[in-house]
Amino acid sequence: MVFHTFDALKSRNFSIYMAGQSVALTGMWVQKLATSWLVYRITESPFLLGLVELLSNAPIFIVGLLAGAWLEKHDIRKLIIGTQILTLTHAFVMAVLLFTNTMQMWHILFLSFYLGVVFAIDMPARQASLILMVNKNSDLKSAIALHSIVFNLSRLIGPTIAGFIIHLTGEAWCFTITAVSYIPVIIALCIIKFKPRENNVSKKQSIVQDIIEVVKYSKNVYYMRAMFAFFIVVGFFSYSYSVMLPIYAKDVLHGNSQVLGFLQGFYGMGAMIGAFVVATFITMRMLSKTIFILVLLHSVSMIIFALSTNYYFSLVMMIPAGFGLVSSLIATNIYLQSAARSDMRGRVASLYSIGTYGLGPLGAFLAGIMTEHFAPQITVIVWCSIMILSAIVFGFKLKRVNKELEPVWQEFEKKLS
Repeated sequence: MVFHTFDALKSRNFSIYMAGQSVALTGMWVQKLATSWLVYRITESPFLLGLVELLSNAPIFIVGLLAGAWLEKHDIRKLIIGTQILTLTHAFVMAVLLFTNTMQMWHILFLSFYLGVVFAIDMPARQASLILMVNKNSDLKSAIALHSIVFNLSRLIGPTIAGFIIHLTGEAWCFTITAVSYIPVIIALCIIKFKPRENNVSKKQSIVQDIIEVVKYSKNVYYMRAMFAFFIVVGFFSYSYSVMLPIYAKDVLHGNSQVLGFLQGFYGMGAMIGAFVVATFITMRMLSKTIFILVLLHSVSMIIFALSTNYYFSLVMMIPAGFGLVSSLIATNIYLQSAARSDMRGRVASLYSIGTYGLGPLGAFLAGIMTEHFAPQITVIVWCSIMILSAIVFGFKLKRVNKELEPVWQEFEKKLS
């Protein structure tokens, strides 16, 4: 199994894309921390912190499925190039507003919503495009895992860099760096070529019909329905850490932007280790049970973190928390894209994005409202306890899930051999 971890890098197109994407993702995490710290610094409001997270991702509910159905019939590469240019524009405008001292809260809210619309289109497109960049379909697991490793390495590096930049110069330079970081991935996307898709979607079928079709498919196939039901709950409640960490850094641990950067950096360290473990050691047959265990690990770790007031112990607990959540997201992505029919893959990727990146900020927003009235520790404990209960319910379904998936994994192993 170890020897398949880096198979996707044998594909020239995927390697070029990942080289550019690694720079862009680091810039994205620099921007995310800068935005969170900026909002909480000028408002000290958990509600507004949660609202920004909500606006940054809520549009996926509006355009996520539409984008998934649309991209099944159109050039994904050109679409992703467009979204990267629009994301660069967002970072540039934020930098200009900060450098000219004209930034107001409504600017942040509007631009967060703008970025959310772009993200809602970009996320399912990038998820569905990975299989088009590798030489063999059997390299999909490697491609998803390697993309996640780079994503989480960026999560480790980006916030740490942002914490120091904010401490030394302020948030404006963070957005400047982010804008520049998107240039390499745009160049990479202009160079590479995607292979033709195995696509049975009729171009005569309307987008609404496409959406109805994928919803029926996900509902009628038990192993898809069980996983989506589980991750709707996990996606909703797990993302609250994005709102809670700035509050913990400033109010519980009595730190500054550097403390927030290190908390997110250690979270990213655990996430990166988890991504490598999933890529290297987790077989297809182990995926569903692994997801169950990883969600439990994340939830318990976050509860322990919530009860800590020691800075160094809090940093340590970020490692298993990041390991558990991000590894479970990666494993779920591999699970869904590998188990889904080829003509459904783009639309299934959209459902996955909605379940994890769309519902999450809504949960984070409600966590912010709850923290306006209760201690942050209570919010984290309640949110994580709900995830633990959801994991236990999913655990009782594992036997049937694995039984119905067996023919799928057998077919996948034939393609590997």
